[in-house]
Amino acid sequence: MKLCLNILAIISILVIVCVVGICIISYIENRKLVITQYSIMDEKIPTAFHNMRIVHLSDLHNACFGEDNTILLQKVRQCCPDIILVTGDMIVGKPGWDVLFAADTMNALCDIAPVYFSMGNHELRASIYTETYGEMWQRFLNRLCPEIHMLLDQTEIIERGGDSILLHGLNLTPELYKRMIRMPMEPGYLSGLFGECDRSQYHIFLAHNPDYFREYATWGANLTFSGHVHGGMIRIPFLGGALSPMIHFFPKYDKGLFEQEGKYMVLSGGLGNHTFKFRVNNLPEIVLVTLNDD
Repeated sequence: MKLCLNILAIISILVIVCVVGICIISYIENRKLVITQYSIMDEKIPTAFHNMRIVHLSDLHNACFGEDNTILLQKVRQCCPDIILVTGDMIVGKPGWDVLFAADTMNALCDIAPVYFSMGNHELRASIYTETYGEMWQRFLNRLCPEIHMLLDQTEIIERGGDSILLHGLNLTPELYKRMIRMPMEPGYLSGLFGECDRSQYHIFLAHNPDYFREYATWGANLTFSGHVHGGMIRIPFLGGALSPMIHFFPKYDKGLFEQEGKYMVLSGGLGNHTFKFRVNNLPEIVLVTLNDD
C-alpha cells in the first residue's frame, strides 16, 4: 500500500511539473512571432505572377503583438507582399467579446497591400446565430474599411501583366465544422458555389478548414490557404500537432505545406488561440508564399 501511494505521489508530481512546464512554455511562445516562408513551384502559375509574394494570416483570435499589433504589422510590411490573404478566425466567437481590435488590425493591413478575407468558423457562427452573439458580426463588418475584399463564397479575378488568377473565398456550413467527427462534403458542394472548374485558369482557395483539402484539390484548386488547426497546439517531434480545435488527435493536416496530386495547401499554424491557449514547439506565424512558374 505504501509503495502504491509513493508511486501515485511521484506520478502526481510529474503531472504537475508537466502542466506547469507547458503553461510556462505556452506563455513564452504565445508572445513570439515568426515568418514562415514557402515557395510554390508550378508550371500552371501564369508568367506574370512569377515571384508574386503572398502573405497569409489566420486565427488571430484577438492576439496582440505589440501595442495595436505594431509588431505584427511591421513583420508583414517586411515581407513586401503583393497581396494579403486572411483565412478567418480573426475574432473570438464568444458572446460579448470584442471584435473591433481584430477589425482595426485588418484595416491597418490595407496600408501595406490589398487584403482578401474569408470567414473562419468563429465569424461564421457570429454571423448566423445572432440570438446568441447579438450584433458581433455586424459590428465587425461595420468597422472594416471598404478596401477589404470580402470573399464570402465569392470569387474575384486578380489581374497582373495581362495574366489573371481566380481567388475563391469559401465559407463552409456549420455542419462541416463538427467537433470530433469529420462530416462528409456533399458531392457538388463546391461546384454549387463556384461552378465547374475552368482548368485553363489558376485557382486559389481561401478555405479555413483544411480537413477538406482533397475535395478542394479534386474540384480544381491549384493552391489552398487554410488555418483553423492552430498547428495542433502542442507539436511533438516526428508526430506533429497533438490536437486540433475540432478535438482530432494528431490531425492529418496540422501545419505546413501539403500536396495532393499536383495541388498544394499551405496550412498556417495561426497567430492566436481562444479557449485553450497552449502552444508548445509551435510559434505563432506569419506565412509568406512566393509563386514560381518554373
